[in-house]
Amino acid sequence: MGQQLVDVLDRDYDGPWRVACRHPERFAAGRGVAFDFFDRATWPAALSGVDVLSLLFPLPGNRAAREAIIPFIEAAEKAGCRHVVYVSVFGADRARFIPHHHVELALRGSSMASTVLRCSFFMQNLHRAISTHGDDIVDHDELFIPAGRGKTTFIDARDAAEVAALAVTDTSADHADRVYHLTGPRPIAMSEVADELSRVLGRRIRYANPSLVRFARRLRQREVGWDTVGFMCAVYTLTKLGFNQQVTDDVARLLGRPPRTLSSFLEDSAWRWTDRAWT
Repeated sequence: MGQQLVDVLDRDYDGPWRVACRHPERFAAGRGVAFDFFDRATWPAALSGVDVLSLLFPLPGNRAAREAIIPFIEAAEKAGCRHVVYVSVFGADRARFIPHHHVELALRGSSMASTVLRCSFFMQNLHRAISTHGDDIVDHDELFIPAGRGKTTFIDARDAAEVAALAVTDTSADHADRVYHLTGPRPIAMSEVADELSRVLGRRIRYANPSLVRFARRLRQREVGWDTVGFMCAVYTLTKLGFNQQVTDDVARLLGRPPRTLSSFLEDSAWRWTDRAWT
């Protein structure tokens, strides 16, 4: 969601802001600052003068939360940051085994205000390099996700980014110490996602519905880290059990328009699978 937030701020916001990332050279002079969650020497420059911080996980895992994200939150507090907008996931308040749970606890225990955006499954995960779902779709004509018949309320990261931008920049509204649950317009089964991919790409994409063991084995063969594999398995298990079907009106209420649909996202993004343009 980071790139989408940058796009929104670049388009709509005139105040000062900057991007802390591993590749600051990708941004205009003065806009990017070198940063790595696992290199604490980069933290002071990234946090210097920061009043409001938008926080994204680099790779979702408990090790990253314990060794990088939570210490970074503590460093932000000491540096004088007053408000953190944090991108979390559904169930983070209940599921202690996912890293976002511990990050939310750290934010609540700090002196900083926070806005927590608990997002449902990002549509963009279907072509993110870290998920490797795009490889399955292109190379095997299959959606290789262990979610059974469960449904999830897919959200376009562009919608979540617009909400994040509001929380970061809108001083006329009180977003402090709020939790927003951001979803798409309706729950969707993975079999329906495969059907929509088939329609947009012009060839049959099958929902494979693998076991957790098969899913984990394939990702490990692609050198996806165990923490990330574990997080993905946890999220898909919650989906399989029916815990990710909740629909809210938070996106529509905050943005004044309905959230984007999966069909419109796939039509916008079909070129990514054609060109193997993973994000």
